[in-house]
Amino acid sequence: MISLALGRLEVDWGKNNFFSDHGHLFQASDLKQVPTYYASESWPEGEPVVEMGEGFGKPLRHVRDRLELMGYTLRSVEHIYAQLHRLHDVSGTPIPFRTLRNALSKVDVTKVSGNYSEDYDPGEFVRKEILKRLGLESERHSFYQGGLRPDHWEIDLLLENFGANGALRLLAENAVNHDLDVTWDFAPLVESGWASRDDFRPGPKPEQCFLIVTEGSSDAKILQKALKLLRPHIADFFRFVDMEEGYPFAGTGNLFRFTQGLVSIGLLNNTVLVYDNDAEGVAKWHDTMQLTLPANMRAMKLPDLNDFKKFMTVGPSGRKRANINKRAAAIECYLDLTRLGLPEPVVRWGPFNKALEAYHGELEHKGQYMKEFLHLRGAGSEYDFSKIDSVLDAVVAECVVIAEHSVMAS
Repeated sequence: MISLALGRLEVDWGKNNFFSDHGHLFQASDLKQVPTYYASESWPEGEPVVEMGEGFGKPLRHVRDRLELMGYTLRSVEHIYAQLHRLHDVSGTPIPFRTLRNALSKVDVTKVSGNYSEDYDPGEFVRKEILKRLGLESERHSFYQGGLRPDHWEIDLLLENFGANGALRLLAENAVNHDLDVTWDFAPLVESGWASRDDFRPGPKPEQCFLIVTEGSSDAKILQKALKLLRPHIADFFRFVDMEEGYPFAGTGNLFRFTQGLVSIGLLNNTVLVYDNDAEGVAKWHDTMQLTLPANMRAMKLPDLNDFKKFMTVGPSGRKRANINKRAAAIECYLDLTRLGLPEPVVRWGPFNKALEAYHGELEHKGQYMKEFLHLRGAGSEYDFSKIDSVLDAVVAECVVIAEHSVMAS
């Protein structure tokens, strides 16, 4: 047997060479000793025998973030739930999704015993074991038109086919479960010869990854470093294109022209185009939004921040504080600009952008701020990551939109 579990709560299981691949939930660093549960002499009343073996284990809080990047948002999970009703042709009014969501979000998995007393036919496992644990015992369902039925196998079969990804995403709504490991105990299958060790590879599939295309090399390097420092548990979902080196089209490294090329060739990769939050970047971002982008491609600019509303600037009229959102906020502005030994952060105004009717500005000494950031060895509290963290939030949000659409369209 092989199980995907949250604590002792079995979310998915397989036997011999019939099992689902859950490698996308994990990374190579998640390889560890994980528990496998076996029946003891006092089963099912007593505790099971626990044996430790090779497998993958990752905290649910991190698995939740990976599920979102795979498209398993609350919205798409509700869509899957509705699809299952249509697939199984459930008559009457089934349990509303919000009821299932609320029930699963209240489950404290640490209190689940894990004592499953027997083998079950399809649909029986959920009815006899899981529904009771969730406070949704089948005999108590009253959501069907025409009153109660003695055997509500439809909803039980539906939940059993709901899928591990959907169940884990809903269980992650309870913060009590966040630090609990999601485990995949593949050792019994490998040791018994039903599967090869190479069958269990961590990481997302190529079609689950995202190509991040930036205006220049500094943007790509900073985003890669930020992911490594602040979001290492999802960093393997992202690939980067440097628009200043190895540009695949004729001409200069222009992100807008590159985007036109990607659209024309029908790029199959999930792609997010990232523009700076300055006058030139915002102008090209607006141009890009006028293109008919496919569902697997999104365009964004770096986010506006309150920190940029009164930023020191210098120009023909001298030094004064001004709002640099949409005018001069390149990615270096999102780093910690107040570190000891660094120069005062100042934006110098440059050419006038007619399209936006705004001057384009540039952060002085931006190379020094970037060098300081790229030399960091860890996410220490002495560095202010708040602004670059907001950039990661924005990039991830665009990726989630792409992934969610893919799940709901399938």
